[in-house]
Amino acid sequence: MSSPSEALMGGKTKVPSKKMGGKKKARATEEDARQLCSDALTEVFHRLPARTLASCRTVCKSWMSLLSDLHFVHEHLKRGQQKLLLFTNDRASDRSLATVLADANGHMYQLSRPAASRSLFVHNSCNGLLCLGDSRGAVELLNPTTGESLALPTPDYTAGSSQFSSCNWHSLGFCPSTREHKVAHFYPGDLGSVKACCEVFTIGGRAWRQVGSLDGTPIDRGMHVNGTVYYLTMFRYVASSRINCLDLESEKFDVMRLPLRKTYGGHCSLSELEGRLCLLVVDGTLDGLPRTMDILMLDNDDKKSWTHRYHISLPLLMQSCYFTPKNALFHDGKIWVQLFAKSLYCYDPNSNSEELEIACPESEFPFSTHTFVESIVPLRHHYFIK
Repeated sequence: MSSPSEALMGGKTKVPSKKMGGKKKARATEEDARQLCSDALTEVFHRLPARTLASCRTVCKSWMSLLSDLHFVHEHLKRGQQKLLLFTNDRASDRSLATVLADANGHMYQLSRPAASRSLFVHNSCNGLLCLGDSRGAVELLNPTTGESLALPTPDYTAGSSQFSSCNWHSLGFCPSTREHKVAHFYPGDLGSVKACCEVFTIGGRAWRQVGSLDGTPIDRGMHVNGTVYYLTMFRYVASSRINCLDLESEKFDVMRLPLRKTYGGHCSLSELEGRLCLLVVDGTLDGLPRTMDILMLDNDDKKSWTHRYHISLPLLMQSCYFTPKNALFHDGKIWVQLFAKSLYCYDPNSNSEELEIACPESEFPFSTHTFVESIVPLRHHYFIK
C-alpha cells in the first residue's frame, strides 16, 4: 500500500538525484573554503601594522567591514607595541607634525595630520587616539594613523584657557568594562575655593556631564592607566602628598597617598611604564649638586604598594631650562625621557652606567612626548566604540 505522498506522486517515491546532491556538496565546500579564506585573511590582518590596515580599508567594502569590526579593532590593538610619539607645531608651514620613535637607535617616521595646526597641543594619548587642545579651549580627537578626527563640543568652562592653564587640562581615557572612551576635564571651582570641578564627555554622547569635585588643584594633565585617571594636586600653591583618582566606569573619585621618599623637596610627576602607574621623583638642587630621578611603580593589585624600579642620574643642564621629566617610556629595552624642549634622552637598565644619554639630534622645533600605540580605532561620526 502506497503512502499518501507516494499516491500524490503517482505511486512512485522521488529520490534526490546525484546531480542535486553534488550541487549541495559543492556549495558546502565553497562555503567552507570561503570561511577558511576569511579566517586566514583575518590572521594576516592581525599581523599587519595599523598604518597598512588604514590603507587596506579603502580596497573594498568587505575589507572595510572586517577592519571596522569592534572585536577585530580591539584584538589588533592588544597586539600593538607601545612607542613614543613626538608632537610639534611647524609654525613656518602652519602644520602639526606627529613623529613616532621607531627603534632604540633613534630612527623615526612621520604620521599624517590632515589639518592646519592652529597652535594645537596634545593633552594625552589613549588607544592610538590623541586628545588635542588649543588656546581657545576647543577639544579634538585625532587618530594620526588613519587621519580621522572628531571635534568635541566646547567644554562648559574654558575662560582664560591656555596650554599651561589648569582650566584647560583634559585627559582621554578608556573604560575596559564598557568599551567607552571618555574625556575628563578639570577646572577651578568658585573663587577662593580649594576644590576643582570635573566634567566628563563620553565619545558618542552629546554633552559634557558634571560628575563632582575634588580637593586641591590638579598640577598636571593627569595620567590614564587601566580605566583610571590619576592627578597630582596642590593646595594654595603647596604640593599635596596624595594622588586623586577618577574611575572612568563609576565616575567616582578616590584618593591615594604618595609613597615616602628621600626628600619632600623632590619634584614629582606621573607616568606609565609596562601598563602600570609610575611616580617619577627628581631629587637634588640646581646649584651644582647631583640630580637623580627615581622611578617607583604602583602595584596593580592593592593600589597601595609602590616598588622602586630604577635610579637614574640626570645630566647637568642649563639651570634655567631644567624641568621634571615627563612621560618616561620603556621601549626596546630602554627608558626614554624628555629633558629639554628639543632634546630626547634614554637610559639603558642593562648597562653599568646610571647616566641618561642623549638619544637623538636636537629637533628643529620644540616638541612634547607621549606614550603611543598605532591603532585603527575609528573616529567616524556614525561609528563609536561602545
